[in-house]
Formats: sequence, structure tokens, C-alpha cells
Amino acid sequence: VVAMLDASTRTLEKPLQLALSYDEEIGCVGVRRLIDVLETAPVRPELCVVGEPTMMQIATGHKGKAAYRAVCCGEEGHSALAPRYRNAIHVATDWIAAMRAAQQQLAQHGAYDDGYDVPYSTIHVGTIHGGKALNIVPNECMLDFEIRTLANDRADAILDDIRARAAHDGHTPLPDIEDVNAYPGLDTHVASDAVRFLEALLPPDTRKRKVAFGTEAGFFRRVWRCRRSSAGPATSRSRTSRTNTSRSRSSTRAMRFSRG
Repeated sequence: VVAMLDASTRTLEKPLQLALSYDEEIGCVGVRRLIDVLETAPVRPELCVVGEPTMMQIATGHKGKAAYRAVCCGEEGHSALAPRYRNAIHVATDWIAAMRAAQQQLAQHGAYDDGYDVPYSTIHVGTIHGGKALNIVPNECMLDFEIRTLANDRADAILDDIRARAAHDGHTPLPDIEDVNAYPGLDTHVASDAVRFLEALLPPDTRKRKVAFGTEAGFFRRVWRCRRSSAGPATSRSRTSRTNTSRSRSSTRAMRFSRG
């Protein structure tokens, strides 16, 4: 807002734009249409500056995220005859065991980036629901899980690895997997024009870091791929340590997106 007010009193060489997005917390919903518009815009932004809680440090990256829902199917029956039926919760726990094994592989032998607090890709189960009553073998169990990836990893490849681990015995059926939401990660080179521009505006000792939370930043790479600019994709910084309360701020050199 301050940049907009200042710009209103100046003669600009390039237009100053303010872009608003919405529902970033549930999967960066609003920015997707914004990117479609920017790809055909006559003047595209040169770089993005994201208002996020980095204490005015330059954040050059964040992981990508893919969210999934797994539906594990079983056979309903009375618990007195439990061994005769397939327990959907047991199917779910076998899937979770495969996820944990895949996570261990990623932590010990996967891609590594010490710019992050957790320097490897991660797998996480957030919710699990199954069963109707203690004396009924459940025929369905649902769990929601996510995969957050470094730039060198792919969520679909990690998911394939989980499937292979869960299917190794050939007895337990695999769950049906639904793609819920996904957004790309961000990995801006520290020597890019975008980072150098921000460095020129900030104190010389300003740190560069990568953030644990996701943002809409990765979507803006589409804009730069189309325009083939040397400025590079989005770079984020923030004025305060609070979670963002204002929705957007943007310009040809500053465009707001958010966290997830």
C-alpha cells in the first residue's frame, strides 16, 4: 500500500500493479486464475515480492506440496468373526507403514537441501477416519496425507514408491488415492536478478533463507517461462513476523502471494 501511495506521486517507467488472491490457506486457489491472466497480459511483472513472515529476510525458496485422500476398503462383519473379514483400518495402517518407510528412505538417502529446517522431502498423515462401532469390522477407512517436496523431488514419484512398498506382499489391497490439491515449490537462485534487486533495497547484512511453509510463489514461474526473462521467479520477504493479514501487494517489481 505504501508503494502504491508513493507511486501515485511519481512518473513511472513501468506500470505498478496490485494483485489480489484468495484462499491460499486451502491450496492457493485464487492465484491460479491470476496466473492465467498474467500469461496474456501486455505488461508482465518482472519479479514477485511476497509478504510473508520472514522478518525482512529474503526467502528464496519453499517446498512444493501435494495433498491426497486415501480410501481404504475392507469387508464389514461382526467382530466375533473378525479374522474372516478384511479390516479397512488394518489396510490403512499398512499404507501408513509404507509411508513411514518411504519417509525414512527420503530422510536417509533422498535429495538434501540444508537451506530448510527439515532438509529433505516429507510425508505426513493429517487425519484418519474409520469404523462405526467396536463390534463391527470396518469396511472403509479414509486418511488425508500430504507430500512436501524439495525442488529435486517429485510428489508423484514418491507416491509411486509408497504404492510399491504397500503392495510388496501382494495380499493387502491398495487404497484408492484422490488428488486433493497441489502447488509447486520455489527455488530462486541467490544470484538471480530478483534477489539482487531486493538486496539493493535492504541492509547489506540481510540474510537469505528458505521457508518451511508453502506459498503461491511457485505458480509465478509459469509467467517467467513464457516471457523468458532473466529476472527469474518469485522471491519472498516480509515486514513483520505475523501471519499475513493483508491479502495482496504487487507491482511490476512486487507481487504478493501467500502461504499454505
